[in-house]
Amino acid sequence: MPPLLSIDAVSKSFAAHRALAEVDLAVEAGEFIALLGPSGCGKTTLLRCIAGFLTPDAGRIRIEDDDITHAPPYRRPLNTVFQSYALFPHMSVADNVGYGPRRAGAGRREAQERANEALALVGLEEMGTRLPSALSGGQQQRVALARAIVNRPKLLLLDEPLSALDLKLRRRMQIELKHIQEKLGIAFIFVTHDQEEAMAMADRIVVMNAGRIEQTGTPEAIYRAPATRFVAEFVGEPNLIPLEPAGPGRARLALGGAELPAASGMRFAMARPEDIVLIDGSVPDDVATFPGTVEEVLAIGPLTTLFVRCGAAVLKVARLGMSGAELAPGSTVTLGLRPAALHLIAE
Repeated sequence: MPPLLSIDAVSKSFAAHRALAEVDLAVEAGEFIALLGPSGCGKTTLLRCIAGFLTPDAGRIRIEDDDITHAPPYRRPLNTVFQSYALFPHMSVADNVGYGPRRAGAGRREAQERANEALALVGLEEMGTRLPSALSGGQQQRVALARAIVNRPKLLLLDEPLSALDLKLRRRMQIELKHIQEKLGIAFIFVTHDQEEAMAMADRIVVMNAGRIEQTGTPEAIYRAPATRFVAEFVGEPNLIPLEPAGPGRARLALGGAELPAASGMRFAMARPEDIVLIDGSVPDDVATFPGTVEEVLAIGPLTTLFVRCGAAVLKVARLGMSGAELAPGSTVTLGLRPAALHLIAE
């Protein structure tokens, strides 16, 4: 059985700028996919090619066995939720949601029933008679979502729909959006530049850079085993420790001098801030240590991040439950890490 969505070698250019370069991607039914990357990486261009608002210069887009590469948007079994919500200001909430079924040929009563079902799914069944202007930003976002799902498309595209919301509301909507997606069983493709948003919601993350896919994987794989230096630095806060050759199949950490197995061409060892420990007392045999001097202490709630200079490098060390006053700038510390836990990166 073919994937729900197949993208094969899709390219798109605008004048001399190549926005997409032979992108390949497969999306299964019911998956929540996040397209993640910086501004200008090609994620919105890819979404618009899937939606039919742009036509690729090369490549093919299929939904199951149907080639939709050149099909107009209204001929595709999908829907899109935009960043601006694009609600009709003169229509009630219920009429906004019922607009899709009416366009598809449903009678007024059937359209109303389906609109009420969709509004109940997003928790707005009591607000059908209001105008969009009477709703909060989060409520308008849910109306836009209800309008997009009322016809039960096979695929829903979301173009940064939470970016206009404040932080607290955005986090609550992330949870609600994921619950709605799981309840419906519809595949979602969600465009975002917010790594935390992608990590919180997606089954798989597609990290894009300069029109290409750098890596596709689960949030855990993207965070713990980035394929490239770009992915490591874009997702989370990595410590990249240079490696030096130490014989066939071996490398040496530039900090501390510990040796570890390494394939040819590995240039960096990545340690996340939470993986580096402060040594106070005896040192386990499998832990490499090196001295450092605290340069800065950043305490946000229960999380404290130390910026520690070790030779030419400054390492980030994250700790829960430390006040930050325990180690002032200028303090001398000993850091430790387990070489076996490091992730090696070629470039």
